[in-house]
Amino acid sequence: MEEENFEEIVALPTAVFGNGDFFLLHAKGESMVGAGIDPGDLVVVRKQENAEDGDIVVALVNNENTLKRYYRDEAHRRIRLHPENPDMKDIYVRNCRIQGVASHVIKRLREVQK
Repeated sequence: MEEENFEEIVALPTAVFGNGDFFLLHAKGESMVGAGIDPGDLVVVRKQENAEDGDIVVALVNNENTLKRYYRDEAHRRIRLHPENPDMKDIYVRNCRIQGVASHVIKRLREVQK
């Protein structure tokens, strides 16, 4: 999110989401299906610039945002961005800019076929 383009600002209840600045991200692709994040889901992301190992982050890599699990690889002085999909490979970068840490997923309920 190098640029901040907002279509709409919504208030999120602190009783559910806690305090902080949040943004919503539409998940694209299938890289995080193993974490329960499917294409089209809304991911609630707390804006912050740091993350702990194992956090699911929105990271800016090569001017593109990616949603992945974050790990520091101190031995090789790099960061491993891990997709939660066994068909996809880890992304290794020397640095990336953390945009925020995912805290919740909002799913659309599909209609039951009759």
